[in-house]
Amino acid sequence: MATPLEFGSGEGAELIAADGTRYLDFVSGFGVTNTGHCHPRIVEAIRDQAASLLHVSTVGATEAASRYAERLCAVVPIADAKLFFTSSGTEAVEAALKLVRFASGRPAVIAFGGGFHGRTLGSLSISTSKAAFRAGYEPLPGGVYTVPYPRDEVEPTFGALERLFREQVVPRQVAAAIVEPVLGEGGYVVPPDDFLPGLRSLCDEHGILLVVDEVQSGFGRTGRLFACEHTGVEPDLITLGKGIASG
Repeated sequence: MATPLEFGSGEGAELIAADGTRYLDFVSGFGVTNTGHCHPRIVEAIRDQAASLLHVSTVGATEAASRYAERLCAVVPIADAKLFFTSSGTEAVEAALKLVRFASGRPAVIAFGGGFHGRTLGSLSISTSKAAFRAGYEPLPGGVYTVPYPRDEVEPTFGALERLFREQVVPRQVAAAIVEPVLGEGGYVVPPDDFLPGLRSLCDEHGILLVVDEVQSGFGRTGRLFACEHTGVEPDLITLGKGIASG
Protein backbone atom coordinates (compact mmCIF):
# COMPACT_ATOMS: atom_id res chain seq x y z
CA MET A 1 0.00 0.00 0.00
CA ALA A 2 1.13 3.56 -0.72
CA THR A 3 0.09 4.73 2.78
CA PRO A 4 -0.75 3.07 6.11
CA LEU A 5 -4.26 4.55 5.97
CA GLU A 6 -7.25 2.24 6.21
CA PHE A 7 -10.53 3.48 4.76
CA GLY A 8 -13.92 2.29 5.89
CA SER A 9 -16.24 4.27 3.63
CA GLY A 10 -16.51 7.07 1.12
CA GLU A 11 -18.94 9.84 0.31
CA GLY A 12 -18.79 12.04 -2.76
CA ALA A 13 -15.27 13.43 -3.11
CA GLU A 14 -14.19 12.21 0.33
CA LEU A 15 -12.68 9.03 1.70
CA ILE A 16 -13.41 8.29 5.35
CA ALA A 17 -10.74 6.50 7.36
CA ALA A 18 -11.46 3.87 9.98
CA ASP A 19 -10.91 6.48 12.72
CA GLY A 20 -13.46 8.83 11.14
CA THR A 21 -10.97 11.25 9.57
CA ARG A 22 -12.21 12.55 6.22
CA TYR A 23 -9.82 13.02 3.28
CA LEU A 24 -10.42 14.74 -0.04
CA ASP A 25 -9.79 12.01 -2.63
CA PHE A 26 -7.65 13.71 -5.25
CA VAL A 27 -6.41 10.30 -6.43
CA SER A 28 -9.89 9.13 -7.45
CA GLY A 29 -8.71 5.55 -7.68
CA PHE A 30 -6.17 6.63 -10.33
CA GLY A 31 -8.90 7.89 -12.60
CA VAL A 32 -11.67 5.50 -11.62
CA THR A 33 -14.24 7.23 -9.43
CA ASN A 34 -15.59 9.78 -11.90
CA THR A 35 -18.88 10.11 -10.01
CA GLY A 36 -17.33 10.12 -6.56
CA HIS A 37 -17.86 7.54 -3.83
CA CYS A 38 -21.22 5.87 -3.22
CA HIS A 39 -23.31 8.02 -5.55
CA PRO A 40 -26.92 7.17 -4.60
CA ARG A 41 -27.99 6.32 -8.16
CA ILE A 42 -25.05 3.97 -8.64
CA VAL A 43 -25.61 2.31 -5.27
CA GLU A 44 -29.26 1.78 -6.19
CA ALA A 45 -28.38 0.34 -9.61
CA ILE A 46 -25.87 -2.09 -8.08
CA ARG A 47 -28.40 -3.24 -5.49
CA ASP A 48 -31.10 -3.75 -8.11
CA GLN A 49 -28.80 -5.76 -10.38
CA ALA A 50 -27.43 -7.86 -7.51
CA ALA A 51 -30.98 -8.72 -6.51
CA SER A 52 -31.85 -10.02 -9.98
CA LEU A 53 -28.73 -11.46 -11.65
CA LEU A 54 -25.00 -11.28 -10.96
CA HIS A 55 -23.26 -13.38 -13.61
CA VAL A 56 -23.95 -15.43 -16.73
CA SER A 57 -20.46 -15.63 -18.30
CA THR A 58 -20.59 -15.72 -22.11
CA VAL A 59 -23.33 -18.33 -22.38
CA GLY A 60 -25.86 -15.58 -23.01
CA ALA A 61 -26.54 -11.87 -22.86
CA THR A 62 -28.26 -9.78 -20.23
CA GLU A 63 -30.68 -6.95 -20.83
CA ALA A 64 -28.52 -4.52 -18.86
CA ALA A 65 -25.32 -5.38 -20.76
CA SER A 66 -27.07 -5.22 -24.13
CA ARG A 67 -28.59 -1.84 -23.31
CA TYR A 68 -25.24 -0.47 -22.17
CA ALA A 69 -23.44 -1.82 -25.24
CA GLU A 70 -25.90 -0.03 -27.51
CA ARG A 71 -25.50 3.26 -25.64
CA LEU A 72 -21.70 3.05 -25.56
CA CYS A 73 -21.36 2.15 -29.24
CA ALA A 74 -23.52 5.16 -30.06
CA VAL A 75 -21.10 7.62 -28.43
CA VAL A 76 -17.59 6.25 -29.07
CA PRO A 77 -15.79 8.06 -31.93
CA ILE A 78 -15.82 5.00 -34.22
CA ALA A 79 -18.35 4.53 -37.00
CA ASP A 80 -20.40 1.32 -36.75
CA ALA A 81 -18.59 0.39 -33.54
CA LYS A 82 -18.57 -3.11 -32.07
CA LEU A 83 -17.95 -3.81 -28.39
CA PHE A 84 -16.15 -6.53 -26.44
CA PHE A 85 -16.59 -6.51 -22.66
CA THR A 86 -13.64 -7.22 -20.37
CA SER A 87 -13.17 -6.95 -16.62
CA SER A 88 -10.50 -4.23 -16.58
CA GLY A 89 -8.56 -1.74 -18.67
CA THR A 90 -5.57 -4.06 -18.75
CA GLU A 91 -7.72 -6.84 -20.19
CA ALA A 92 -9.08 -4.42 -22.78
CA VAL A 93 -5.51 -3.69 -23.89
CA GLU A 94 -4.67 -7.41 -23.98
CA ALA A 95 -7.74 -8.03 -26.12
CA ALA A 96 -6.71 -5.21 -28.46
CA LEU A 97 -3.20 -6.63 -28.85
CA LYS A 98 -4.62 -10.04 -29.73
CA LEU A 99 -7.20 -8.60 -32.11
CA VAL A 100 -4.86 -6.39 -34.14
CA ARG A 101 -2.39 -9.21 -34.67
CA PHE A 102 -5.10 -11.72 -35.55
CA ALA A 103 -6.96 -9.37 -37.89
CA SER A 104 -3.89 -8.07 -39.71
CA GLY A 105 -1.72 -11.17 -39.73
CA ARG A 106 1.18 -8.91 -38.75
CA PRO A 107 3.40 -9.49 -35.69
CA ALA A 108 4.70 -6.07 -34.65
CA VAL A 109 3.22 -3.29 -32.52
CA ILE A 110 4.42 0.30 -32.10
CA ALA A 111 4.18 1.90 -28.66
CA PHE A 112 5.21 5.29 -27.34
CA GLY A 113 7.74 6.15 -24.65
CA GLY A 114 6.30 6.83 -21.22
CA GLY A 115 3.07 5.05 -22.03
CA PHE A 116 1.24 2.96 -19.46
CA HIS A 117 -1.24 0.33 -20.61
CA GLY A 118 -1.45 -2.12 -17.71
CA ARG A 119 0.51 -4.67 -15.72
CA THR A 120 -0.25 -8.00 -17.36
CA LEU A 121 2.51 -9.38 -19.59
CA GLY A 122 1.15 -8.15 -22.90
CA SER A 123 0.25 -4.70 -21.63
CA LEU A 124 3.58 -4.43 -19.79
CA SER A 125 5.40 -5.15 -23.05
CA ILE A 126 4.11 -1.85 -24.46
CA SER A 127 4.41 0.13 -21.19
CA THR A 128 7.52 2.19 -20.45
CA SER A 129 6.31 4.74 -17.91
CA LYS A 130 8.35 3.22 -15.07
CA ALA A 131 11.09 0.60 -15.16
CA ALA A 132 9.91 -0.66 -11.76
CA PHE A 133 6.69 -1.93 -13.32
CA ARG A 134 8.66 -4.20 -15.67
CA ALA A 135 11.44 -5.27 -13.29
CA GLY A 136 11.41 -8.97 -12.48
CA TYR A 137 8.99 -9.91 -15.27
CA GLU A 138 11.34 -10.06 -18.24
CA PRO A 139 11.49 -11.40 -20.82
CA LEU A 140 8.27 -9.73 -21.88
CA PRO A 141 6.47 -10.61 -25.12
CA GLY A 142 8.38 -9.36 -28.16
CA GLY A 143 7.47 -7.66 -31.40
CA VAL A 144 7.14 -4.26 -29.69
CA TYR A 145 8.92 -1.15 -30.97
CA THR A 146 8.90 2.04 -28.91
CA VAL A 147 9.34 5.61 -30.17
CA PRO A 148 9.30 8.89 -28.19
CA TYR A 149 5.98 10.43 -27.22
CA PRO A 150 5.77 14.02 -28.53
CA ARG A 151 6.14 16.74 -25.94
CA ASP A 152 6.49 20.19 -27.51
CA GLU A 153 6.63 19.24 -31.19
CA VAL A 154 5.88 16.21 -33.34
CA GLU A 155 8.95 16.18 -35.59
CA PRO A 156 11.15 14.07 -33.25
CA THR A 157 8.42 11.45 -32.97
CA PHE A 158 7.72 11.17 -36.69
CA GLY A 159 11.44 11.24 -37.39
CA ALA A 160 11.86 8.30 -35.03
CA LEU A 161 9.06 6.46 -36.83
CA GLU A 162 10.77 7.01 -40.18
CA ARG A 163 14.03 5.61 -38.79
CA LEU A 164 12.15 2.71 -37.23
CA PHE A 165 10.65 1.75 -40.59
CA ARG A 166 14.01 2.16 -42.30
CA GLU A 167 16.24 0.38 -39.77
CA GLN A 168 14.23 -2.03 -37.60
CA VAL A 169 10.85 -3.11 -38.98
CA VAL A 170 9.14 -2.61 -42.33
CA PRO A 171 5.63 -1.12 -42.13
CA ARG A 172 4.00 -4.20 -43.68
CA GLN A 173 5.01 -6.13 -40.54
CA VAL A 174 3.34 -3.68 -38.15
CA ALA A 175 -0.15 -4.60 -36.97
CA ALA A 176 -0.91 -1.48 -34.96
CA ALA A 177 0.25 1.61 -33.17
CA ILE A 178 -1.17 1.98 -29.66
CA VAL A 179 -1.14 5.37 -28.00
CA GLU A 180 -2.57 7.34 -25.10
CA PRO A 181 -4.15 10.56 -26.45
CA VAL A 182 -2.94 12.20 -23.25
CA LEU A 183 0.11 10.59 -21.69
CA GLY A 184 -0.83 9.47 -18.18
CA GLU A 185 1.67 7.72 -15.90
CA GLY A 186 4.50 8.99 -18.07
CA GLY A 187 4.01 12.60 -16.97
CA TYR A 188 0.50 13.78 -17.91
CA VAL A 189 1.56 15.23 -21.24
CA VAL A 190 -0.89 16.74 -23.71
CA PRO A 191 0.67 16.22 -27.15
CA PRO A 192 0.67 18.84 -29.92
CA ASP A 193 -2.63 19.09 -31.77
CA ASP A 194 -1.17 17.68 -34.98
CA PHE A 195 0.16 14.49 -33.39
CA LEU A 196 -2.89 12.22 -33.51
CA PRO A 197 -4.01 13.40 -36.98
CA GLY A 198 -0.46 12.85 -38.25
CA LEU A 199 -0.31 9.40 -36.69
CA ARG A 200 -3.70 8.54 -38.18
CA SER A 201 -2.43 9.53 -41.65
CA LEU A 202 0.77 7.52 -41.23
CA CYS A 203 -1.17 4.44 -40.14
CA ASP A 204 -3.55 4.79 -43.09
CA GLU A 205 -0.62 5.10 -45.48
CA HIS A 206 0.81 1.76 -44.37
CA GLY A 207 -2.35 -0.18 -43.48
CA ILE A 208 -1.52 -0.03 -39.77
CA LEU A 209 -4.36 -0.08 -37.25
CA LEU A 210 -4.57 2.79 -34.76
CA VAL A 211 -5.46 1.84 -31.18
CA VAL A 212 -6.26 4.70 -28.80
CA ASP A 213 -5.97 3.79 -25.13
CA GLU A 214 -8.60 5.87 -23.31
CA VAL A 215 -8.64 3.79 -20.13
CA GLN A 216 -7.47 6.77 -18.10
CA SER A 217 -8.33 9.72 -20.34
CA GLY A 218 -11.83 8.62 -21.31
CA PHE A 219 -15.28 9.40 -19.94
CA GLY A 220 -15.02 13.14 -19.65
CA ARG A 221 -11.67 13.56 -17.94
CA THR A 222 -10.41 16.03 -20.59
CA GLY A 223 -13.62 17.98 -21.21
CA ARG A 224 -14.79 15.73 -24.05
CA LEU A 225 -16.20 12.26 -23.56
CA PHE A 226 -13.03 10.84 -25.14
CA ALA A 227 -9.71 12.66 -25.42
CA CYS A 228 -9.16 11.74 -29.07
CA GLU A 229 -12.27 13.76 -29.94
CA HIS A 230 -10.35 17.00 -29.34
CA THR A 231 -8.51 16.45 -32.62
CA GLY A 232 -11.31 14.71 -34.51
CA VAL A 233 -9.35 11.49 -34.96
CA GLU A 234 -11.27 8.24 -35.43
CA PRO A 235 -9.27 5.26 -34.17
CA ASP A 236 -9.73 1.70 -35.35
CA LEU A 237 -9.94 0.44 -31.77
CA ILE A 238 -10.46 2.21 -28.47
CA THR A 239 -9.71 0.65 -25.08
CA LEU A 240 -11.79 1.72 -22.10
CA GLY A 241 -11.86 1.10 -18.35
CA LYS A 242 -11.62 2.93 -15.02
CA GLY A 243 -14.30 5.64 -15.30
CA ILE A 244 -16.47 3.33 -17.41
CA ALA A 245 -17.90 1.98 -14.15
CA SER A 246 -16.72 4.57 -11.59
CA GLY A 247 -15.36 1.77 -9.44
